[in-house]
Amino acid sequence: MELRPIAEADLPLLATWLPETAQAAGCDRWSAPDAPGDAMGDPSVVVGEENGEQSFLEYTAGEPQRGAARVHFLAVPPDRRRLGTGHRSALALEARLPASIGRVYVSIPARLGLALYFWLRLGYRPLTQREWPAPPDDAPAVWMVREVR
Repeated sequence: MELRPIAEADLPLLATWLPETAQAAGCDRWSAPDAPGDAMGDPSVVVGEENGEQSFLEYTAGEPQRGAARVHFLAVPPDRRRLGTGHRSALALEARLPASIGRVYVSIPARLGLALYFWLRLGYRPLTQREWPAPPDDAPAVWMVREVR
C-alpha cells in the first residue's frame, strides 16, 4: 500500500464514498464533499492506493505526546471493507513514520465498536484510563496504542 498526499485526481473518487462514510462514523470534519480538496497539500492527510483499492487516512505526528503519532480517521469505501485495505493502510502509515516515532495512538469512540476489533487485530492494545495520554475528543471512548519501534 502506498500512502501519498491527496491529489486533484483523487477528488472525484473520494467524493463518491468519503462524505457518507465519514458521516456514518460521526466524523464531521470529512463529511463535507469539499473537505478532501481543502486538505490538498496537507502531509498529514493521505490516500492509500494499491491495486485499484483506495483508503483515506488522517494522522498527526508528535501527538498526543512527543515521540508518538495519532490516527484521527481511517476509512475505506464500504464495498472494500473486510478485504485488508484498512490494515495495509495502517501498516503503511507505521512504516512511513520517522524513526523518532515509537508509538501510534488511536481513540475509538464507543459508537464505533467494530473499529475496536479492527485495531485489536492490528496489535493495538487498549489503555486503562490511568494510561490515557489525553482525554478523548469524543467520549465515551477508549484509547489504544501500538509500539512501532
